[in-house]
Amino acid sequence: MTDLSFWGYAFVIGSILTYICWGFVFAVQGLLLLHGRPEAVAWLKKRYTMKSFMRELVIFAPMLYLFHFLLEVIPKLIGLEDAVIKFSISDLIERAEESLG
Repeated sequence: MTDLSFWGYAFVIGSILTYICWGFVFAVQGLLLLHGRPEAVAWLKKRYTMKSFMRELVIFAPMLYLFHFLLEVIPKLIGLEDAVIKFSISDLIERAEESLG
């Protein structure tokens, strides 16, 4: 393996791991914001403007859907939860606008 291919692999793997890690954080905080948790509102106000939130929302939308399925739908299917909150990107944007407004 040459030095160039090593750094290429390191860059690709690092990018994928960064997307997964930050996507996990964004998705969990987004779901908490959708549930109306004050901790998520504080997190949003501390780190985002509406423009930067929308940018990350576009980037991490697949992670939001994945975590909604893992944390909301699957527990409902196996009987751990009684209700599943309706997930909608527009509802999340509305909550963010209310919080940042």
